[in-house]
Amino acid sequence: MRTYVEAYEVVEQEGAEAGDFVRLDATGKDLKQVVEDVKALLNPSKQYRIVIHRCLHDQGGACEIFEVPELDRGG
Repeated sequence: MRTYVEAYEVVEQEGAEAGDFVRLDATGKDLKQVVEDVKALLNPSKQYRIVIHRCLHDQGGACEIFEVPELDRGG
């Protein structure tokens, strides 16, 4: 299983182009540190949705995606 931390720019204008996207590989790493690394790459004047993406395609499964705040609750 591969684990990624991803940030998607929140684009509120309907029909607008896709916003910024950042993905860092967090496999075998401290998730909280990788989240901080992703945040350091983001434009502070924009709003982002940050998620953890657990990719299970190599095992024939579906991906699991959850919001970063769930980390603080033991997610």
